Amino acid sequence: MGEIKLWKEEYKIGNEKIDAQHKELFFKVEDLLDMAMTGDEETNRQECLELLDFLISYTIFHFDTEEELQKELNYVSYSQHARMHSEFKNTVRAYQAEVEKDFSKEILKKLTGTLMTWLVMHVCDCDKKIMNNQPISPEMNFDGAEDLIRKVTVQLLACTYDLHIQRTRTSVYKGNIEGKIIVRNIISMEKDHIFLFGFSGDMARALYRKISGMEIQNINELNDIEQSALIELGDIMSTQAMAYLDEAKSSSIESRGDIYLDEYSDSLIDINNSVLLEFETDCGRLEILYCSAG
Repeated sequence: MGEIKLWKEEYKIGNEKIDAQHKELFFKVEDLLDMAMTGDEETNRQECLELLDFLISYTIFHFDTEEELQKELNYVSYSQHARMHSEFKNTVRAYQAEVEKDFSKEILKKLTGTLMTWLVMHVCDCDKKIMNNQPISPEMNFDGAEDLIRKVTVQLLACTYDLHIQRTRTSVYKGNIEGKIIVRNIISMEKDHIFLFGFSGDMARALYRKISGMEIQNINELNDIEQSALIELGDIMSTQAMAYLDEAKSSSIESRGDIYLDEYSDSLIDINNSVLLEFETDCGRLEILYCSAG
């Protein structure tokens, strides 16, 4: 595998200790990436288990350190940030259990894509706000789900990934979502909420490149790393939107995601109770559909 550098100097948050720990986490996820792409399966299994043991202990150590810093700074989004840390630790532990039960290259690749995307997004979109005491989810006035999803998406594409948005528009859902890559995320709380993300080929390539520094090898046949990275991206976007839409502030939010090629339709979508937005950017097109399933 060619040299991949997941860590970038632009990811620094301005605290020497936290930046050093972030680098270590990025390096370890990069080690997972290397395992997923090279080596024999049995060797990978043992190395993966050892690395997961390290990741669990190190993430706990790192999150404790980061949360102590937030307490010292009276960070405004401490509780929300700590909850994200807890959910990430649960994700790593779940993968650890899966690897121990039935190790395969496919599981390792899915783990790598998920962790890589989560880490990049969390550092860029959340951790960089700590030192300036900026809230993770800033106060946002919005007029319904349509306006909210538009604002959350613009924030992600323009601010986090520096994509120039040329046009947004509202469309009528006609029974299917279009895109080269379609990600479906179902967010379960008191009831299910469905998000569909239709990425053009250029958009999927651009976002994956910005997350990983790598190129999608074959847009018509995504590998497990690429699939899990894009599913995790959809999960982050949909759960961020639900954080605003959930007036009851549910204590538990579960998400599951799937990926499809070219076109997708879903019988659960209520055509009369859905939001469909289209975004044109300098790196391609994105369709987003939201529907409450209950």
